[in-house]
Amino acid sequence: MGKNRGKSNSVFRTQISSFVIAGALGGTVACAANGDLDSSFGANGLALSDSGNFQISGDAGTPTLVQPDGKILTCTSVVTGGSSGRDMYVARFTASGHLDPDFSFDGHVTIDFDGGAGSDYCSALALQPDGKIVVVGTTSKNNSADFAVARLKDDGTLDNMFGEAAGGGLRTGKTTIDFQRGGGDSDSATSVAIQKDGQIVVAGYAATASGGRDFAVVRLNGDGSRDSSFTLTGKVTLGFNLPGSTSKDDVATSVKVDSAGRVVLGGSANKIGGNNDFAIARLLSTGLPDDDFDADGLATVAFDLGGATGMNNDQAFAMTLLGDKIVLVGAADISALAQTSNYDVAVARLLPDGSPDGSFGTSGKTLLSFDLAANAIDQPFAVAAQSNGKLLVGGYALAGSASDAFVVRLNRDGSPDNEFGAQGKKLFDFALHNPSQQAVTGVGLQGTQVIATGTVLLGTNLYRQFAIRMENDLIHASEFD
Repeated sequence: MGKNRGKSNSVFRTQISSFVIAGALGGTVACAANGDLDSSFGANGLALSDSGNFQISGDAGTPTLVQPDGKILTCTSVVTGGSSGRDMYVARFTASGHLDPDFSFDGHVTIDFDGGAGSDYCSALALQPDGKIVVVGTTSKNNSADFAVARLKDDGTLDNMFGEAAGGGLRTGKTTIDFQRGGGDSDSATSVAIQKDGQIVVAGYAATASGGRDFAVVRLNGDGSRDSSFTLTGKVTLGFNLPGSTSKDDVATSVKVDSAGRVVLGGSANKIGGNNDFAIARLLSTGLPDDDFDADGLATVAFDLGGATGMNNDQAFAMTLLGDKIVLVGAADISALAQTSNYDVAVARLLPDGSPDGSFGTSGKTLLSFDLAANAIDQPFAVAAQSNGKLLVGGYALAGSASDAFVVRLNRDGSPDNEFGAQGKKLFDFALHNPSQQAVTGVGLQGTQVIATGTVLLGTNLYRQFAIRMENDLIHASEFD
């Protein structure tokens, strides 16, 4: 992964950087079932991006953003010069799974923040009500990194009404945010949400003077300037400072704005032994911690299945809201259960006050395992909620040097949905390289159909973004099932 991705995630990110990959070519079946590829989408259910003259890097990214017209946006980074230079890369597919010629003529666009002097990574996308596209990630050079935010018009061109001044009353379409807290001055944006009033909320982490990291969030006005009504500076940092933590290393990977206008942050917080718990923070619309959420605005979830010799290293990588409930998805260290180092898909659901939701799984938590090889890591990256409260989770299941992409569906109580795939699980192997390597890193809905995006390995160090569409019977995808 890029150097801005963060050391607390390295156990997973190092894996994905060497094989970040995606989906599965499924043959046409006589009677498609929920979770099967929709052969009418792309080529036999699979759509691939084209990076033009650039090489898509092996970095995680590729979130899923489905527009109201059914078009699908996703992003990552491309190699632009040498082995370290990167630019943001955004691709758009039509609703039927083809690169969209109305988006920068060829279906993709690159965004350069640093003039080629460093690396720009895309980690998240959001769509404004006016159809403009907010692109979020990190720009890094000279051993430092900042939040990077760009806004595109619907045709893929930079929006000259957003960002830093460019003269003549126009703007560059881009802006950066530096939290300026020392510790190498390394700040990274991981997620974005749009408020009802159009303000843009960007979250990630900011370095501390002691070398650790804190949750970090900034709120921007419609023109890209910082919102001074959000703690005067427009910026907030939060440290969990869990007992025993020496690094004080807390990383936000997701942000949502709830129906009350509160900012909800999800990620991981460091604890004793350099390990982690799922971590959630909720802020009032002013940027102050919400004392109605676990008394101080901060809550954690520990699976603690690593055992005495394990790491108890539980990290959350995605979050969604189900009404006023909060769902976090990540990986839990299950070394005590597996009798060796291993990670499974972990999902937790919290009530509005920050306590575990006892109606979900076991005490608000559930685990899922593929184990394609003995003690193989199963890693999720994305979560989305259907209108009926069922959850879609996407990621990869590792088997040696190969990996399959997966999408699973959970019932409202956290149990696997047996009407989706095999016992709620669907694996995809596109077989485009040997060893075959692919991962889902974004999930969403196109009407009632399930969309997943990710990165697939086509050849040695040759990656492409992908999108797939899965069958999702209306009866079981709607509120009426």
